[in-house]
Amino acid sequence: MNSTFFSFKETKLAHISQKSSPVWCLTFYSLVFVLCPLVLNSCSGSGGQFADMRLQEFGETRITESKKTTITIGNPSTTEEQHLRLVKFDAVSNAAGHFHLDSIMVGDQIVSPQDIVVPPGSILKLQFTYSPLNLETSLANYGGWETGVPERWQPQPLEEATNEGIEKGGALQRAIVQLVYDFPREGIVFVQLVGKALPGPRGEEESGVVPGECSPGDGTACYTGGFALDIPGLIPDGPKDLELTGPVRLSISGTAATLRMDEFPPVVMYLRSQEISQLPSGVTATLIISGAPGEVAEGTFDGSRLELSNVAFRIRVVLGEVPVDQVTVGMAAIVDIVIEKLTLKTIEPYDHGEIALHLETTLSSHPTGNELFDQFLGGADVIVVMRGELAL
Repeated sequence: MNSTFFSFKETKLAHISQKSSPVWCLTFYSLVFVLCPLVLNSCSGSGGQFADMRLQEFGETRITESKKTTITIGNPSTTEEQHLRLVKFDAVSNAAGHFHLDSIMVGDQIVSPQDIVVPPGSILKLQFTYSPLNLETSLANYGGWETGVPERWQPQPLEEATNEGIEKGGALQRAIVQLVYDFPREGIVFVQLVGKALPGPRGEEESGVVPGECSPGDGTACYTGGFALDIPGLIPDGPKDLELTGPVRLSISGTAATLRMDEFPPVVMYLRSQEISQLPSGVTATLIISGAPGEVAEGTFDGSRLELSNVAFRIRVVLGEVPVDQVTVGMAAIVDIVIEKLTLKTIEPYDHGEIALHLETTLSSHPTGNELFDQFLGGADVIVVMRGELAL
Protein backbone atom coordinates (compact mmCIF):
# COMPACT_ATOMS: atom_id res chain seq x y z
CA MET A 1 0.00 0.00 0.00
CA ASN A 2 1.30 3.42 -0.92
CA SER A 3 1.29 6.17 1.67
CA THR A 4 1.79 9.88 1.15
CA PHE A 5 2.22 12.41 3.95
CA PHE A 6 1.06 15.99 3.48
CA SER A 7 1.44 18.90 5.86
CA PHE A 8 0.02 22.37 5.41
CA LYS A 9 3.57 23.61 5.86
CA GLU A 10 4.35 22.11 2.46
CA THR A 11 1.60 23.73 0.38
CA LYS A 12 2.13 23.56 -3.39
CA LEU A 13 -0.36 24.57 -6.03
CA ALA A 14 -0.64 22.35 -9.09
CA HIS A 15 1.65 22.95 -12.04
CA ILE A 16 -0.07 24.47 -15.05
CA SER A 17 0.78 22.85 -18.36
CA GLN A 18 1.61 25.07 -21.30
CA LYS A 19 -1.01 23.12 -23.23
CA SER A 20 -3.88 24.33 -21.06
CA SER A 21 -6.40 26.62 -22.71
CA PRO A 22 -5.82 30.38 -22.27
CA VAL A 23 -9.24 30.91 -20.70
CA TRP A 24 -8.72 28.02 -18.25
CA CYS A 25 -5.29 29.33 -17.29
CA LEU A 26 -6.65 32.84 -16.84
CA THR A 27 -9.40 31.49 -14.59
CA PHE A 28 -6.91 29.45 -12.56
CA TYR A 29 -4.44 32.30 -12.14
CA SER A 30 -7.29 34.62 -11.18
CA LEU A 31 -8.26 32.11 -8.50
CA VAL A 32 -4.68 31.92 -7.28
CA PHE A 33 -4.50 35.72 -7.21
CA VAL A 34 -7.56 35.86 -4.99
CA LEU A 35 -6.52 33.00 -2.73
CA CYS A 36 -2.79 33.68 -2.57
CA PRO A 37 -2.91 36.10 0.36
CA LEU A 38 -5.07 33.59 2.20
CA VAL A 39 -3.01 30.44 1.78
CA LEU A 40 -1.42 29.16 4.95
CA ASN A 41 2.40 29.12 4.77
CA SER A 42 2.37 29.44 0.98
CA CYS A 43 2.16 32.77 -0.81
CA SER A 44 3.58 35.91 0.74
CA GLY A 45 1.50 37.51 3.45
CA SER A 46 -0.32 36.11 6.46
CA GLY A 47 -2.43 33.02 5.98
CA GLY A 48 -6.21 33.29 6.26
CA GLN A 49 -7.52 30.14 4.54
CA PHE A 50 -6.46 26.70 3.51
CA ALA A 51 -6.16 26.55 -0.28
CA ASP A 52 -4.20 23.77 -1.87
CA MET A 53 -4.28 21.22 -4.66
CA ARG A 54 -2.46 17.93 -4.24
CA LEU A 55 -1.76 15.06 -6.61
CA GLN A 56 -1.89 11.37 -5.73
CA GLU A 57 -0.97 8.87 -8.45
CA PHE A 58 -1.87 5.17 -8.35
CA GLY A 59 0.18 4.19 -11.37
CA GLU A 60 -0.81 1.40 -13.75
CA THR A 61 -3.63 -0.90 -12.63
CA ARG A 62 -5.24 -3.70 -14.60
CA ILE A 63 -8.97 -4.12 -15.07
CA THR A 64 -10.31 -6.55 -12.36
CA GLU A 65 -7.49 -5.48 -10.04
CA SER A 66 -7.14 -2.58 -7.62
CA LYS A 67 -4.63 -0.48 -5.73
CA LYS A 68 -4.94 1.19 -2.35
CA THR A 69 -3.18 4.21 -0.96
CA THR A 70 -3.37 6.26 2.22
CA ILE A 71 -3.02 10.04 2.20
CA THR A 72 -1.99 11.50 5.54
CA ILE A 73 -2.56 15.18 6.30
CA GLY A 74 -1.08 16.53 9.50
CA ASN A 75 -2.24 19.25 11.86
CA PRO A 76 1.07 20.96 12.66
CA SER A 77 -0.40 23.21 15.33
CA THR A 78 0.41 22.41 18.95
CA THR A 79 -2.52 24.43 20.29
CA GLU A 80 -5.35 24.60 17.75
CA GLU A 81 -7.59 21.81 16.53
CA GLN A 82 -8.79 21.71 12.95
CA HIS A 83 -12.40 21.20 11.94
CA LEU A 84 -13.60 19.90 8.57
CA ARG A 85 -17.22 20.25 7.53
CA LEU A 86 -16.90 17.31 5.17
CA VAL A 87 -14.72 15.21 2.90
CA LYS A 88 -16.30 14.20 -0.41
CA PHE A 89 -15.68 13.43 -4.06
CA ASP A 90 -16.55 16.02 -6.64
CA ALA A 91 -19.53 14.10 -8.04
CA VAL A 92 -18.90 14.91 -11.69
CA SER A 93 -15.21 14.04 -11.61
CA ASN A 94 -15.86 10.58 -10.13
CA ALA A 95 -19.10 9.83 -11.97
CA ALA A 96 -17.61 6.67 -13.46
CA GLY A 97 -16.83 5.31 -9.97
CA HIS A 98 -13.21 4.27 -10.55
CA PHE A 99 -12.13 5.65 -7.15
CA HIS A 100 -13.49 4.90 -3.69
CA LEU A 101 -12.89 6.55 -0.33
CA ASP A 102 -12.59 3.49 1.91
CA SER A 103 -12.10 5.11 5.30
CA ILE A 104 -11.37 8.34 7.13
CA MET A 105 -9.35 8.18 10.32
CA VAL A 106 -8.15 10.70 12.89
CA GLY A 107 -5.18 9.06 14.52
CA ASP A 108 -6.30 5.43 14.86
CA GLN A 109 -10.04 6.14 15.09
CA ILE A 110 -12.42 5.83 12.14
CA VAL A 111 -14.65 8.89 11.74
CA SER A 112 -17.55 9.88 9.50
CA PRO A 113 -17.10 12.08 6.39
CA GLN A 114 -18.75 15.04 8.18
CA ASP A 115 -17.83 17.20 11.18
CA ILE A 116 -14.28 15.93 11.52
CA VAL A 117 -12.09 17.26 14.34
CA VAL A 118 -8.31 16.86 14.08
CA PRO A 119 -6.66 17.59 17.47
CA PRO A 120 -3.40 19.56 17.72
CA GLY A 121 -0.49 17.50 16.48
CA SER A 122 -2.73 14.71 15.23
CA ILE A 123 -3.17 13.44 11.65
CA LEU A 124 -6.03 12.88 9.23
CA LYS A 125 -5.72 9.69 7.16
CA LEU A 126 -7.74 9.05 4.00
CA GLN A 127 -7.60 5.57 2.46
CA PHE A 128 -8.54 5.30 -1.22
CA THR A 129 -8.95 2.41 -3.64
CA TYR A 130 -8.50 2.68 -7.38
CA SER A 131 -10.41 -0.04 -9.24
CA PRO A 132 -10.63 0.82 -12.95
CA LEU A 133 -13.99 -0.26 -14.31
CA ASN A 134 -13.27 0.25 -18.00
CA LEU A 135 -10.72 1.62 -20.45
CA GLU A 136 -12.33 5.02 -20.94
CA THR A 137 -10.18 8.08 -20.29
CA SER A 138 -11.76 10.60 -17.93
CA LEU A 139 -13.19 13.73 -19.52
CA ALA A 140 -11.41 16.37 -17.50
CA ASN A 141 -9.74 19.75 -17.68
CA TYR A 142 -8.23 20.72 -14.36
CA GLY A 143 -4.97 20.54 -12.50
CA GLY A 144 -3.21 22.04 -15.50
CA TRP A 145 -3.83 19.32 -18.07
CA GLU A 146 -6.64 18.04 -20.23
CA THR A 147 -7.72 14.46 -20.91
CA GLY A 148 -10.44 12.75 -22.81
CA VAL A 149 -11.16 15.48 -25.35
CA PRO A 150 -9.23 17.42 -28.00
CA GLU A 151 -7.78 20.70 -26.77
CA ARG A 152 -10.60 23.21 -26.75
CA TRP A 153 -8.74 26.07 -28.37
CA GLN A 154 -7.00 24.05 -31.07
CA PRO A 155 -9.79 22.60 -33.24
CA GLN A 156 -8.82 19.56 -35.29
CA PRO A 157 -10.60 16.97 -37.45
CA LEU A 158 -12.27 14.26 -35.39
CA GLU A 159 -10.14 11.51 -36.92
CA GLU A 160 -7.00 13.28 -35.73
CA ALA A 161 -8.20 13.83 -32.18
CA THR A 162 -6.25 11.96 -29.51
CA ASN A 163 -6.71 11.46 -25.80
CA GLU A 164 -3.64 12.41 -23.82
CA GLY A 165 -2.53 9.58 -21.56
CA ILE A 166 -3.81 6.68 -23.66
CA GLU A 167 -1.01 4.33 -24.62
CA LYS A 168 -0.92 0.61 -25.35
CA GLY A 169 -4.64 0.16 -24.79
CA GLY A 170 -4.62 2.03 -21.47
CA ALA A 171 -6.71 4.92 -20.20
CA LEU A 172 -6.01 7.87 -17.91
CA GLN A 173 -8.60 8.25 -15.15
CA ARG A 174 -8.92 11.03 -12.61
CA ALA A 175 -11.15 12.31 -9.81
CA ILE A 176 -11.15 15.21 -7.36
CA VAL A 177 -11.65 14.91 -3.59
CA GLN A 178 -12.62 18.02 -1.60
CA LEU A 179 -11.64 18.59 2.03
CA VAL A 180 -13.73 21.51 3.29
CA TYR A 181 -12.28 23.26 6.36
CA ASP A 182 -14.01 25.88 8.50
CA PHE A 183 -11.70 26.12 11.56
CA PRO A 184 -9.25 27.59 12.41
CA ARG A 185 -9.35 28.86 8.81
CA GLU A 186 -11.89 28.42 6.08
CA GLY A 187 -10.86 26.86 2.82
CA ILE A 188 -10.75 23.80 0.61
CA VAL A 189 -7.96 21.35 -0.06
CA PHE A 190 -8.34 19.54 -3.38
CA VAL A 191 -6.77 16.11 -3.85
CA GLN A 192 -6.52 14.95 -7.45
CA LEU A 193 -6.43 11.16 -7.83
CA VAL A 194 -4.86 9.80 -11.02
CA GLY A 195 -4.74 6.22 -12.23
CA LYS A 196 -3.71 4.50 -15.46
CA ALA A 197 -6.05 1.66 -16.42
CA LEU A 198 -4.70 -1.28 -18.43
CA PRO A 199 -6.51 -4.31 -19.89
CA GLY A 200 -7.09 -7.13 -17.41
CA PRO A 201 -4.92 -10.24 -17.16
CA ARG A 202 -7.23 -12.06 -19.59
CA GLY A 203 -7.65 -9.03 -21.83
CA GLU A 204 -10.72 -7.71 -20.00
CA GLU A 205 -11.77 -4.23 -21.07
CA GLU A 206 -14.48 -3.76 -18.45
CA SER A 207 -15.00 -4.78 -14.84
CA GLY A 208 -17.99 -4.97 -12.55
CA VAL A 209 -20.52 -5.56 -15.34
CA VAL A 210 -23.66 -7.59 -14.77
CA PRO A 211 -22.41 -11.19 -15.12
CA GLY A 212 -23.77 -13.53 -17.74
CA GLU A 213 -24.74 -17.14 -17.30
CA CYS A 214 -22.97 -19.17 -14.63
CA SER A 215 -22.10 -22.73 -15.60
CA PRO A 216 -21.59 -25.02 -12.58
CA GLY A 217 -18.84 -27.61 -12.51
CA ASP A 218 -15.05 -27.57 -12.85
CA GLY A 219 -14.63 -25.58 -9.65
CA THR A 220 -17.58 -23.22 -10.24
CA ALA A 221 -20.71 -23.09 -8.08
CA CYS A 222 -23.74 -20.96 -9.00
CA TYR A 223 -26.24 -19.50 -6.53
CA THR A 224 -29.68 -18.52 -7.79
CA GLY A 225 -32.64 -17.49 -5.70
CA GLY A 226 -33.73 -14.94 -3.18
CA PHE A 227 -32.17 -11.85 -1.64
CA ALA A 228 -34.24 -10.58 1.29
CA LEU A 229 -33.23 -7.22 2.77
CA ASP A 230 -34.32 -6.06 6.22
CA ILE A 231 -33.53 -2.63 7.66
CA PRO A 232 -35.81 -2.53 10.73
CA GLY A 233 -35.58 1.25 11.14
CA LEU A 234 -36.43 1.85 7.48
CA ILE A 235 -38.62 -0.97 6.18
CA PRO A 236 -41.89 -0.93 8.17
CA ASP A 237 -43.23 -4.32 7.06
CA GLY A 238 -40.17 -6.44 7.76
CA PRO A 239 -37.79 -8.08 5.26
CA LYS A 240 -38.34 -7.12 1.63
CA ASP A 241 -37.82 -9.78 -1.01
CA LEU A 242 -35.68 -8.39 -3.82
CA GLU A 243 -34.54 -9.95 -7.08
CA LEU A 244 -30.98 -10.79 -8.01
CA THR A 245 -30.38 -9.72 -11.60
CA GLY A 246 -28.23 -12.78 -12.29
CA PRO A 247 -26.53 -15.77 -10.65
CA VAL A 248 -23.83 -15.43 -7.99
CA ARG A 249 -20.67 -17.17 -9.17
CA LEU A 250 -18.46 -18.89 -6.57
CA SER A 251 -15.10 -20.53 -7.16
CA ILE A 252 -14.56 -23.78 -5.23
CA SER A 253 -11.19 -25.52 -4.84
CA GLY A 254 -11.16 -28.31 -2.29
CA THR A 255 -12.68 -26.73 0.80
CA ALA A 256 -11.64 -23.19 -0.22
CA ALA A 257 -14.30 -20.84 -1.61
CA THR A 258 -13.90 -17.40 -3.17
CA LEU A 259 -16.32 -14.80 -4.52
CA ARG A 260 -15.16 -11.90 -6.67
CA MET A 261 -17.42 -9.10 -5.53
CA ASP A 262 -17.20 -7.57 -9.01
CA GLU A 263 -19.30 -10.50 -10.18
CA PHE A 264 -22.07 -10.09 -7.61
CA PRO A 265 -25.16 -9.03 -9.61
CA PRO A 266 -26.95 -5.78 -8.76
CA VAL A 267 -30.02 -5.78 -6.53
CA VAL A 268 -32.50 -2.90 -6.79
CA MET A 269 -34.92 -1.58 -4.19
CA TYR A 270 -37.22 1.41 -4.69
CA LEU A 271 -37.56 3.90 -1.84
CA ARG A 272 -40.89 5.77 -1.99
CA SER A 273 -42.04 8.50 0.39
CA GLN A 274 -45.53 6.97 0.65
CA GLU A 275 -43.88 3.84 2.08
CA ILE A 276 -41.00 5.42 4.02
CA SER A 277 -42.10 8.26 6.28
CA GLN A 278 -38.57 9.67 6.65
CA LEU A 279 -38.44 10.67 2.98
CA PRO A 280 -39.83 14.08 1.95
CA SER A 281 -43.26 13.89 0.36
CA GLY A 282 -43.20 12.98 -3.32
CA VAL A 283 -39.60 11.71 -3.30
CA THR A 284 -38.72 8.40 -4.94
CA ALA A 285 -35.21 6.96 -5.04
CA THR A 286 -33.52 3.76 -6.15
CA LEU A 287 -31.26 1.85 -3.77
CA ILE A 288 -28.71 -0.21 -5.71
CA ILE A 289 -26.72 -2.97 -3.99
CA SER A 290 -23.84 -4.50 -5.95
CA GLY A 291 -20.46 -6.03 -5.29
CA ALA A 292 -17.64 -3.65 -4.39
CA PRO A 293 -15.12 -3.32 -7.25
CA GLY A 294 -11.77 -5.01 -6.72
CA GLU A 295 -12.76 -6.89 -3.55
CA VAL A 296 -12.54 -10.66 -3.18
CA ALA A 297 -14.37 -12.57 -0.44
CA GLU A 298 -12.64 -15.74 0.75
CA GLY A 299 -13.68 -18.59 2.98
CA THR A 300 -14.62 -22.25 3.10
CA PHE A 301 -17.25 -24.67 1.81
CA ASP A 302 -17.16 -28.18 3.28
CA GLY A 303 -19.97 -29.52 1.14
CA SER A 304 -22.55 -28.48 3.70
CA ARG A 305 -21.72 -25.07 5.12
CA LEU A 306 -20.39 -21.99 3.35
CA GLU A 307 -18.69 -19.09 5.11
CA LEU A 308 -17.11 -16.10 3.36
CA SER A 309 -15.17 -13.24 4.96
CA ASN A 310 -14.30 -9.84 3.47
CA VAL A 311 -17.65 -9.59 1.69
CA ALA A 312 -18.01 -5.99 0.46
CA PHE A 313 -21.00 -4.28 -1.11
CA ARG A 314 -21.25 -1.03 -3.00
CA ILE A 315 -24.39 0.90 -1.99
CA ARG A 316 -25.74 3.63 -4.24
CA VAL A 317 -28.83 5.82 -4.14
CA VAL A 318 -30.14 7.44 -7.32
CA LEU A 319 -33.13 9.80 -7.39
CA GLY A 320 -36.12 8.44 -9.30
CA GLU A 321 -36.98 4.87 -10.23
CA VAL A 322 -34.19 3.37 -12.32
CA PRO A 323 -35.09 0.20 -14.25
CA VAL A 324 -32.82 -2.74 -13.51
CA ASP A 325 -31.59 -2.91 -17.11
CA GLN A 326 -30.38 0.69 -16.89
CA VAL A 327 -28.15 0.17 -13.84
CA THR A 328 -24.50 0.65 -14.81
CA VAL A 329 -21.26 0.66 -12.83
CA GLY A 330 -20.54 4.28 -13.72
CA MET A 331 -23.94 5.93 -13.20
CA ALA A 332 -23.88 9.05 -11.02
CA ALA A 333 -25.50 8.72 -7.59
CA ILE A 334 -26.22 11.05 -4.69
CA VAL A 335 -24.97 8.32 -2.34
CA ASP A 336 -22.10 6.02 -3.31
CA ILE A 337 -20.41 4.11 -0.49
CA VAL A 338 -18.76 0.75 0.16
CA ILE A 339 -19.59 -1.40 3.18
CA GLU A 340 -16.79 -3.90 3.68
CA LYS A 341 -15.41 -6.59 5.98
CA LEU A 342 -18.74 -8.42 6.17
CA THR A 343 -19.28 -12.14 6.77
CA LEU A 344 -21.75 -14.25 4.79
CA LYS A 345 -22.43 -17.66 6.31
CA THR A 346 -24.82 -20.59 6.23
CA ILE A 347 -27.95 -20.64 8.39
CA GLU A 348 -29.49 -23.63 6.60
CA PRO A 349 -26.90 -26.20 5.42
CA TYR A 350 -26.65 -27.22 1.79
CA ASP A 351 -29.11 -30.05 1.21
CA HIS A 352 -30.34 -31.44 -2.11
CA GLY A 353 -29.27 -28.32 -3.94
CA GLU A 354 -30.77 -25.79 -1.53
CA ILE A 355 -28.99 -23.47 0.91
CA ALA A 356 -29.71 -20.39 3.04
CA LEU A 357 -27.13 -17.72 3.85
CA HIS A 358 -27.16 -14.81 6.30
CA LEU A 359 -25.31 -11.51 6.62
CA GLU A 360 -25.78 -8.81 9.25
CA THR A 361 -24.09 -5.50 10.06
CA THR A 362 -24.71 -2.16 11.78
CA LEU A 363 -23.97 1.02 9.85
CA SER A 364 -22.00 3.92 11.33
CA SER A 365 -23.74 7.07 12.55
CA HIS A 366 -23.03 8.89 9.26
CA PRO A 367 -22.54 6.12 6.71
CA THR A 368 -23.44 8.00 3.51
CA GLY A 369 -22.29 11.58 4.04
CA ASN A 370 -25.73 12.65 2.78
CA GLU A 371 -27.72 14.46 5.46
CA LEU A 372 -31.10 13.21 4.26
CA PHE A 373 -30.23 9.53 4.03
CA ASP A 374 -28.07 9.54 7.17
CA GLN A 375 -31.23 10.43 9.09
CA PHE A 376 -32.61 6.93 8.65
CA LEU A 377 -29.51 4.91 7.67
CA GLY A 378 -27.24 6.22 10.43
CA GLY A 379 -26.74 3.45 13.00
CA ALA A 380 -29.19 1.20 11.18
CA ASP A 381 -29.10 -2.58 11.42
CA VAL A 382 -28.94 -4.25 8.00
CA ILE A 383 -29.84 -7.92 7.61
CA VAL A 384 -29.62 -9.94 4.40
CA VAL A 385 -30.92 -13.48 3.93
CA MET A 386 -30.21 -15.35 0.70
CA ARG A 387 -32.34 -18.48 0.38
CA GLY A 388 -32.13 -20.39 -2.89
CA GLU A 389 -30.36 -23.04 -4.92
CA LEU A 390 -26.64 -23.76 -5.17
CA ALA A 391 -25.58 -25.72 -8.24
CA LEU A 392 -22.15 -27.36 -8.05
